[in-house]
Amino acid sequence: MQTALGQRNNTPLPLFRGNVQDLIKWLDDFERAATVNQYNNKYKFQIVGGYLQGSPATWFLQKTDANAHQRIIRWMSANAGENNTSFTTQFKNKFRTTILISKWHMELEKKTQGPGEIVTEYAKAIRKLIKCVDSGKNWTEEQKIYSFTKRLRTDLSYALWLLLALKNNPTIDMAIELAQ
Repeated sequence: MQTALGQRNNTPLPLFRGNVQDLIKWLDDFERAATVNQYNNKYKFQIVGGYLQGSPATWFLQKTDANAHQRIIRWMSANAGENNTSFTTQFKNKFRTTILISKWHMELEKKTQGPGEIVTEYAKAIRKLIKCVDSGKNWTEEQKIYSFTKRLRTDLSYALWLLLALKNNPTIDMAIELAQ
């Protein structure tokens, strides 16, 4: 049937069951598989309900009902005015629990660049945790830089702070590039 609709399913899509499952990781995995399968946002919205189980499936059915308050009608918002009708926005708001936020904060606080761990891998882990903790994208560049540098190898961290002090409006991207 998907072939008839012009859709591929080379990479299987993950299931979301809720509870303490990491919704950010699930969304990233779903997006990655959908990209490989060449699904557009309209198609992702059409099929996502089939990959939700239990209370997330019930929530989705309720939120896509024609009479639902702030009915979900699209995969992702194109602008801030569409956030209340976007699956990704409402999904994060619903399933981003206090327990998960606390877990991500703790992981971010404790994340240390391991011996032999390259800056690129450390930076990737820090970025993921910042994305989880700061879903509203409210963190300043200074907060992001601090989170990146505080557990970076000591020799790199001190040198990086000296280099960043010479820059106007340093960013996390700049800090990562300089650390490499």
